[in-house]
Amino acid sequence: MSRGNVENLLKVPELEAFLKNRVIENKELFLGVRDESIIIYYWGKNMMELVYAEDQKCIVKISKFFIDRTAFCGLKFTQKSDTMIFPFDPEFVQAFVESYPEFKENVENALVESAPIEAKAGPLGQKYQGIIACNNNASMESDWYCVDLNYSPEATPLGRMDMVAISKEKQNGKHRMVLIECKYSWQAYKSGYRKNLYNNKKNKGYYIEANGLKTKATAKGDQHRRRFGCKYDEKKQQIVAYEFGSGITGDFYNYSQFLFAENGKLVKDLKEECFDILNAKKSLGCFETNDQIGTELLLLLNGTKEAFVDALGDQPECVFLTVGCGDSTEKAQQAMTSYLTPGPNSTADVLSITQDKWVLCYNNGKGRSRAIARDLNLAEAFPAAFEERVRYLFTRKIALENLNIIDHLDPASADELKIKIFE
Repeated sequence: MSRGNVENLLKVPELEAFLKNRVIENKELFLGVRDESIIIYYWGKNMMELVYAEDQKCIVKISKFFIDRTAFCGLKFTQKSDTMIFPFDPEFVQAFVESYPEFKENVENALVESAPIEAKAGPLGQKYQGIIACNNNASMESDWYCVDLNYSPEATPLGRMDMVAISKEKQNGKHRMVLIECKYSWQAYKSGYRKNLYNNKKNKGYYIEANGLKTKATAKGDQHRRRFGCKYDEKKQQIVAYEFGSGITGDFYNYSQFLFAENGKLVKDLKEECFDILNAKKSLGCFETNDQIGTELLLLLNGTKEAFVDALGDQPECVFLTVGCGDSTEKAQQAMTSYLTPGPNSTADVLSITQDKWVLCYNNGKGRSRAIARDLNLAEAFPAAFEERVRYLFTRKIALENLNIIDHLDPASADELKIKIFE
């Protein structure tokens, strides 16, 4: 069964009515459909998750930080931890209706607006990722429909993809699929490097260390070899994934691996899940309220999954979209370039990582490390073919009303970085 299938969940008494009457009518909420659950996103955050349980029952998962000052505080719960678990019943629905303004405000307060931009660039990217998806799907003028947020392929060590979007109309006989990574300002391009990675008991495990690449010199002139995390299969004696963090380097690795791994199987799985996700939204009446999916995609949903999958392009594109670039996109483009190609401000860019040699190490949790393998080449982790499938777009705007920026840049507020890393 596809991860986008929630057929059993929608059989839970009163659940479908709750979603139709209390959720999808709110343009600001986004429905994520997966794994026998429906995630309700607000500002790109998991506001709450409806999960199918046995015997046509449902439980609701909510972060404990989101229930303060709400009627949820008076409800019975089955688990009290960082994630509170409530039974879905009429009392829960009533609490949701009574507390929605406070509930929403608690989610908003999770973003500390007073924090410096370096600390909140990531959460702001998540916020506008959610707002852009909701604005886009409600726009009749948009050429795109955002199918999912925070998509992560099943049973892989790969990270999440911010947005999955499909073109409403066919181009060259196929609907295009675009994977979008949304960043807020150039401060979100941070490196995933950690100087003290795996040097104490808490960080016991495997990591890779560069031969030549080093950090920038400190005020004392000290430099350290670049280190990143990795996942190592001890039985097969091979590295199965790398951990380059949530910056541009990590995004480049994550998206390229998704597109090229397993001979395209991950892409095919995503296409099938999109069919189930859109059908679930159709059954809930999303396309009769806020969402503008377009006639061509809606017609495809009346057919078979096989026909739908065949109608989508076989080579999804990837867009690194930076919003909130301030007065100029130039600084963001310069920062992006420093994480992709060598230069005076680069110490572990994508190109240098592929050209350097790396050592696989293991820390025993007692402060001692040993080398497992040497002279490793990471070129396969950053396939050059990805360059033909990725674009870097920048805009001074923030809450975009549609995703037409992908094909129609506004020269007054947006720009595109055209760069070849592996030439």
